[in-house]
Amino acid sequence: MKLSNGLLLLCVLYAAEATNSSGAENANLQIPTVDAMLTKLEKINWKLSQLQIDLNEHREAMERNRDCVTSNAASLEESTTPAATTTTTPEPPIRSYSSCRNVPTKASGVYHIRLNNVSLINVYCEQEKFGGGWMVIQHRFNGSVDFYRNWTEYRDGFGELDGEFWLGLEHVHQLTRARTYELIVEMKDFKGNYGYTRYIRFKVDSESQQYELTLASGLDSGRAGDGLYGCHTGVKFSTRDRDNDETPDEHYAVRYTGAWWYCMGGGVSNLNGPYKNSIDTWNSTVWYYFKADLRGLSYTRMMIREI
Repeated sequence: MKLSNGLLLLCVLYAAEATNSSGAENANLQIPTVDAMLTKLEKINWKLSQLQIDLNEHREAMERNRDCVTSNAASLEESTTPAATTTTTPEPPIRSYSSCRNVPTKASGVYHIRLNNVSLINVYCEQEKFGGGWMVIQHRFNGSVDFYRNWTEYRDGFGELDGEFWLGLEHVHQLTRARTYELIVEMKDFKGNYGYTRYIRFKVDSESQQYELTLASGLDSGRAGDGLYGCHTGVKFSTRDRDNDETPDEHYAVRYTGAWWYCMGGGVSNLNGPYKNSIDTWNSTVWYYFKADLRGLSYTRMMIREI
């Protein structure tokens, strides 16, 4: 580049010198020497070099700015792009019923029942025997659960619905105060003899009334006899730490190692007593009028159904 510019400049000077020597009007023109011309040429080349350096620096600066702008734009786009949201399928509402009688299936099992149409409780519904629609409130069949419990446990309930359990006096009270229920008590002894008793109306009063029992007369004895209606009706519930029986000098919940509506003299039933195969003691699961003796029972189940 520099050589081309220099040659071009020499040609121009040579042409100017030839023209001046042939024309009279240029006789007095001062022609610069070759050294002066080369000096000017060097200055011009130096300036051209500086311009080339400035141009390169400018180009590099432009490249850096472009990269920076591109990077910032990408970052801005990433920060302003809405984050991907995870969509979840809403859980289906829990199916609940006002009573076991309103469960539409004939399959026995655990269902959600509305307590006073507000809170939900899990209960075991018997849907096959006695026309179905029965809610189990007590079940014993193998002695795996200790029924010698305190007041709080009998109030709130204990055990598992697919095993031995007591539903809880407070739940039974809330159910029977709102609607009218009937009761069936099933039993079987260790020899396999089976029977039941069915009552027209069953109700348990509030805790402030010590869960007093209200019971109408038996509708169907079912070969088990009446183990509740007699003296047990109108009696408060007793546990080992709450003596509500009608005998002042006795605490039958402790004496019989259970929890029940014990009336004067203890009564004729003790379904929450110790689980054992016995024949002559109240200190077991007893329903006296089943066989008119004190045999222990291998199976008991209490069920209520809305009328």
